Amino acid sequence: MQFGGQELAAVMKMAIAMVGADGRSDEREMEVVRNELTRFGASVGQMLALTKEAQNMEFQKAIGIISQFDYERKKYVSSYLAVIMIADGEIDDKEAALWQLVSLFCGLPEMDVNQAVDNMNNL
Repeated sequence: MQFGGQELAAVMKMAIAMVGADGRSDEREMEVVRNELTRFGASVGQMLALTKEAQNMEFQKAIGIISQFDYERKKYVSSYLAVIMIADGEIDDKEAALWQLVSLFCGLPEMDVNQAVDNMNNL
């Protein structure tokens, strides 16, 4: 799966939002984020730069970028956010609400958590 620089920053914007949605930054959730960036071949320096770009990106811009993705990339984003959401062993209502809103605004495919985990395991 390929993402351009701004596309990956938009995905990171949503990932960072999911990590913080429940009001706390859990190390297990951050590990999921780091592992995905590693899967894309990002070095530590690139991770830091990408995180900064994501933090500076407007939420609406990230939604606009992701909403233009093809089906497979949208399926990835939805699955990725779900895996972050469950990484700490619990699903906070705020995390679930964020997943639903991002899915709605970006036109992500509907799925449950088990489907999302299966999708990520099959990448």
